[in-house]
Amino acid sequence: AAAAVVFATTDKDLKHKGISAFIVPMDAEGFSLGAKEDKLGIRASSTANLIMDQVRIPKDYLLGEEGQGFKIAMQTLDGGRIGVAGQALGIASASIDVAAKYALERQAFGKPIAELQSIQNKLSAMTVARDSARLLTWRAAMLKDNKERFVREAAMAKLAASEAATMCAHQAIQVLGGMGYVSDMPAERHYRDARITEIYEGTSEIQHLVIAGDLLKEYKQAS
Repeated sequence: AAAAVVFATTDKDLKHKGISAFIVPMDAEGFSLGAKEDKLGIRASSTANLIMDQVRIPKDYLLGEEGQGFKIAMQTLDGGRIGVAGQALGIASASIDVAAKYALERQAFGKPIAELQSIQNKLSAMTVARDSARLLTWRAAMLKDNKERFVREAAMAKLAASEAATMCAHQAIQVLGGMGYVSDMPAERHYRDARITEIYEGTSEIQHLVIAGDLLKEYKQAS
């Protein structure tokens, strides 16, 4: 990346209204990257600390207006949650794919394990969770595209899709059994990658707060 968006406090007395956003070029003097983190999943995406030592930038690098940093961050999170939901749906779909294919190929007691009711129950639950989250994600994306309010809908999509990804990845390993635990099969990677979707852009616990808060605000305004 050529630059980073950095949020910094410009007025401590104003608390969250005293946060501003800045565009900081990566080649700015005193600005560097820390060591690359060794993560559980999403290893194709690099993560490192931003190290700043007496970094100075022109006033023109202010993003928006002074004090708008928190608002910019929240708006970015709302849109980002739809993207994370899409990522989670991809992981859920990949988990269903590997589980269904393995169930059709793996033989037990003279027949594919796909014919066992317990396996079919898992595949059914995985598909319902994935498709339900997909509809929520499409709704949130549609509202955003139409420039309508989508705060609650984005949180709902992200919550449902991330939890569906984790569940589907977990159940895929159950379907594969011991083969799901080895790195030769993709199921273990899906399991590792799914976990981050319940954490970044706001944890599942935060999504519940956003959804409930928005719902209660609606009822308060109506009363």
